[in-house]
Amino acid sequence: MQVVVNGSNSSWMKVLSGELQSSVLGPLLFLLFANDLPDWIKTDICIFTDDTKIWTRITAIKDSENLQRDLDSRDHWSEKWLLHLNPEKCKIMHIRHSHKTPYTITQHEKVWTVQETTEEKDLGGICTAD
Repeated sequence: MQVVVNGSNSSWMKVLSGELQSSVLGPLLFLLFANDLPDWIKTDICIFTDDTKIWTRITAIKDSENLQRDLDSRDHWSEKWLLHLNPEKCKIMHIRHSHKTPYTITQHEKVWTVQETTEEKDLGGICTAD
């Protein structure tokens, strides 16, 4: 990668991961790379640019177990493709139910408890839990 500002070039450097911010091609390449992720997930999933949401309606403990299973599947997918997420940016939002199940994700053999939120800014607006 090289940066050009006002006609001045930086030195070339190897970039081993990530994508350029505000690129047009980056989100498309991510979607092409991640298009098999829904095959690993049994509950609902939405992928937009580099943002992924996995959700389901929780009416019984079994629903919570299924959601955790999908989070585990996402972890396995991540390890397979070396496409890791930032666990500190992962959130759980409980909407209109009382099953406040703690969920976990695993990355680099470390288990993280997903932090709970009641409000989350989204690319399409703000999602708020009632």
